[in-house]
Amino acid sequence: GMFVHPEQVALVVKRHPAIGRARLVVTNPDSTDVITLSCEVGPGCSDKLQASIADSIRDVTKLRAEVRLVAVGSLPNDGKVIEDSRKYD
Repeated sequence: GMFVHPEQVALVVKRHPAIGRARLVVTNPDSTDVITLSCEVGPGCSDKLQASIADSIRDVTKLRAEVRLVAVGSLPNDGKVIEDSRKYD
């Protein structure tokens, strides 16, 4: 199983000052767990930043994750850092 703690997400965010807010979402398409870190960043942030964030996630959690750069204000402001959206049918 995958265990990622909110503190680990906070550590990744701290390494990248360009990130405003972030949310880690766990899904399981095709019965395989996938983690995606959505990061609020300002305009002009590049693929290089995306790759650097992915490297930080791997360094901190020892897991591979997808990184999605999103506009500032697009993530819900509900205090959640990790969202488990896996479905078990």
